[in-house]
Amino acid sequence: MATPTTDHRIPLPTIRGWGLVIASIAAFVVAHVVNRHELVYLACFLLAVPLYSFLWVALRRSSLSVRRIFTPESGSVGQNITVTLLVQNWGSLRTPTMLWSDEAAAPLAPSSPAVLPPLPGFASSALDTPVSTPLRYRLDTRSRGAHRVGPFTVSITDPFGCARRQLRVGSTDSVLVTPIALELARIDLRLATGDGAEQVSRRLVGGGEQDVIARKYLPGDSMRRVHWPATAKHGELMVRQDDQRNDQDAVVLLDAASFSETSWFDAAAATAGRSGRGFAGPGWGAGSGAGATGVEGLDQLLAGGPGGLDADEVAFEWAVSAVASIAVHLMNEGFGVRVVGAEGESGATSADEVYVAPFGASRILRDLAVVEPESLNDAAEFREAIDQASLTSPDAPPVFAVVADAPGAGDRIRDLAALSSHPVVFLVGGSALSGGSGSPAGTRRLRGAGRRRSEQGRGESSEAAALRGAGWAVVACRPGDDLPALWKSLGAARGLS
Repeated sequence: MATPTTDHRIPLPTIRGWGLVIASIAAFVVAHVVNRHELVYLACFLLAVPLYSFLWVALRRSSLSVRRIFTPESGSVGQNITVTLLVQNWGSLRTPTMLWSDEAAAPLAPSSPAVLPPLPGFASSALDTPVSTPLRYRLDTRSRGAHRVGPFTVSITDPFGCARRQLRVGSTDSVLVTPIALELARIDLRLATGDGAEQVSRRLVGGGEQDVIARKYLPGDSMRRVHWPATAKHGELMVRQDDQRNDQDAVVLLDAASFSETSWFDAAAATAGRSGRGFAGPGWGAGSGAGATGVEGLDQLLAGGPGGLDADEVAFEWAVSAVASIAVHLMNEGFGVRVVGAEGESGATSADEVYVAPFGASRILRDLAVVEPESLNDAAEFREAIDQASLTSPDAPPVFAVVADAPGAGDRIRDLAALSSHPVVFLVGGSALSGGSGSPAGTRRLRGAGRRRSEQGRGESSEAAALRGAGWAVVACRPGDDLPALWKSLGAARGLS
């Protein structure tokens, strides 16, 4: 049985209540000046009304309980999440008409105030529990992270409208808003075989499915070899038996600390000609988040607060979305994915954690939902993940890294290119941030700048040149660039065809 928990706050006068008090004082003064006793009676009456209202609100007790349901339980940035509040009155008296709202911890916004109709009193002899009154609203999902929602707040006003008191009912609940994972295009990735002498082409989306030979699942077979189309066709688990390279791991690195470097933020702010406030957000293009497109998610994020997001926050959110998109894409194509820099709810060491389909996608999104720029991974963790991925098959693992284009940011990953069959780094810079204001016009300008990037060209930074010289395939990008388009353009990068 639910237990009502209500926090009663001190009553406060409304504007009408203060007006009556001031009018009462004025009547007392005028009565003394003109020596009219009837004005004293009027002043007493004007003062009695707010006093009565204050006592009525202060003595009014409410035994409410609330249960909060999220539909769905978690979602991506910009996705519709409906909150259902089941409110019960455990008191024997009928409640008055009240205003209600559901609070939320920053950066989420609380629900808009709405009218709570009177709730009938509870008669334990007739019912085991009070009747539940459902209240619904749409949750603000403009910010990624694990957010606290609640407590439920009601506001009681006396019949004269002279006093008001807020009641905080129940506790808080947590809801997870994950980053947007976009659908990435088909590219061919060249992977070395065990002896390094032969290059085998693997298409990352749908490639080679026509040549797959499936057989029944046997005890001991890796779940990563399950062939889901054949399983759906035959109604039982079927596994691939012709391509052992499907057991290969891929490594995705997120150097979160590089996005909080002061040097990067100052350089981006100087380029934009402003203090860093008002930068437009990540250009997620027309990808797919569950229930929301990437563009919708972008618009939601840009509306996250007055003046938009800081430059480092914008770049980091773009980087997190890129890591999520790449990791989910690789998982869906049969890779086991090791993600370093996304320590989250699982609590596992990233170098040891291998995410695999079909459940790995939701797990990595949950972990990436709570990653922060302050997260610091030692360079040894990056190398350890690659070393462990190399043990799963004779092939050297493909490595995808997302790093800020800051001086010295690439030092931690430069030497890792030699350990990978195909090292690719997305170098996120801030030179396209000028002109963004967090407004729709600024967003459109940034999207246009992202589309014109390849047409206009740009000089390569010293960090990009150093990483390219170390063997990395460098993809220079900026917040506002379209990630699916960048992924598709990898076919023109070195080592991809």
